[in-house]
Amino acid sequence: MKKDESLKYNIERKIKEVLQIESIEIITFGENVTLKGIANSYDEKDKIEQIAWDTIGVISVNNELSIYNEK
Repeated sequence: MKKDESLKYNIERKIKEVLQIESIEIITFGENVTLKGIANSYDEKDKIEQIAWDTIGVISVNNELSIYNEK
């Protein structure tokens, strides 16, 4: 498994485990991660980003998550 595939797998697994969310798109390029999709709240958005940062090997996180029903 390539490094970016491994990072993606580890982040997805942890998000599913901690938040029971499967709808977040995780794009990895080397050690860089981009998060896309819709979070239910700002708190959830921050938690998803923190999970990505806490994953060993990640050097940058670009959080492009939107908030559901944000006006």
